[in-house]
Amino acid sequence: MNLRYFGTDGIRGVALRTPLTLEEVSRWGAAWVRVAREAGVNQLVVGWDPRSSSGPMSEAFSLGVGLGLKVLILGMAPTPAVSWTVARLSAEGEKTWGLMISASHNPPEDNGLKGFNELGEKLEEDQERAIEAAFDEPAEPTTITAPLAHLDLQPYLDHLQGIDLPADFRVVIDCAHGATAEAALDLFRGGSIRWLGVPADGPRINVGVGSTHLGALSTEVIAHKAHLGIAFDGDGDRCLLVNGAGEVVDGDQMVWLLAQDRVACGDAPPGVVGTLMTNGGLAQALGNAGIPFVRTPVGDKFMLREMAKQNWDLAAEASGHLIQKRVGPSGDGLAAALSVLKALLHRPVDRRWAWTFQPWPQRLVNMLARDRKAVSTCDGLVAAMATIDARWGVGVRQVVRWSGTEPKLRLMVEAQETAWVDQALVELEMAARLDLVMD
Repeated sequence: MNLRYFGTDGIRGVALRTPLTLEEVSRWGAAWVRVAREAGVNQLVVGWDPRSSSGPMSEAFSLGVGLGLKVLILGMAPTPAVSWTVARLSAEGEKTWGLMISASHNPPEDNGLKGFNELGEKLEEDQERAIEAAFDEPAEPTTITAPLAHLDLQPYLDHLQGIDLPADFRVVIDCAHGATAEAALDLFRGGSIRWLGVPADGPRINVGVGSTHLGALSTEVIAHKAHLGIAFDGDGDRCLLVNGAGEVVDGDQMVWLLAQDRVACGDAPPGVVGTLMTNGGLAQALGNAGIPFVRTPVGDKFMLREMAKQNWDLAAEASGHLIQKRVGPSGDGLAAALSVLKALLHRPVDRRWAWTFQPWPQRLVNMLARDRKAVSTCDGLVAAMATIDARWGVGVRQVVRWSGTEPKLRLMVEAQETAWVDQALVELEMAARLDLVMD
């Protein structure tokens, strides 16, 4: 049975509208309790990003929890802080789950519910399915407020340790007016730091700033002759870079730097996990370095499963989700930025950027659609994909999938020749428009 409400990153939509009205959020709280208690969970860590809707949603969720679980409030915090805190508390002997109220990189009017299991990893599909089933069952509303305790964010910050930058190192850091805006001030010290997207501000979260809006960061880096720019998304589970020329350095390049740094330190990673969207240039570079590489479906939970299967500790998505299992149980933008800065500073100044791989030409097109039909039922699109495969074979790689959080059809084509990419995308777009009703 397919999931009705959960996507690749929890339940997400326009805040305070179905399925995230305050009444429904309370029902989600009651549903969470039922499944958590069946799993032997006794307490729940709750955090949120600074969206205006996050506070009311937290209160509504806690009302739904009632007396079912002990609720530990982490408050306004990055998503990885919730994940790390859950894993720490569970390891100390009290089985704990987590909830993050956030819509990640989405605009201020959106919000969502992200669940974490006792390992600090995203809930499994069967757990999400059970929560959905409990949500859909009629239940008596509760007016009992859950017993709340408050947690300190400092242990998470101490765990990351932070960095003291050299006095002559210039960096611009964009916190997207989101959940990293306070934590980053504690972690990045010294050097010459210019800040964008601060302070935390719900109405401005992700508006023209952050990892999905890199123009402002690029402009600031060039204007102030910075060595580097760093951008987080609204909930802080990913980051992207901009080099001194204002060019984007994505998650594929970042994980390649970390892999090389570990090799140079005599600690080569046993392998790296990516996704269907990972650039073929990274796979080629890792192969040339003797580092195995495996792809998974898009989503950090799929990468985490593969990491556990392979017993590997490093994974990344081009969008900036980097998982370093040595540092934490989930993707962590702050941890990734700190690791990248340390790796760059290990290199001689004149070779600081002489490490990137040559990416294969790749383009991603997002198409808004009204009818979210399964790709397999889109006859024209399936035929176009087959035609492209027959024409170019392994010379072209195509990924056609729906976004897990938005009504968008994503068309990605990658090839060693740019002309092949352009032609394949034209054919896929034409077929998609015939098969689907587009906005």
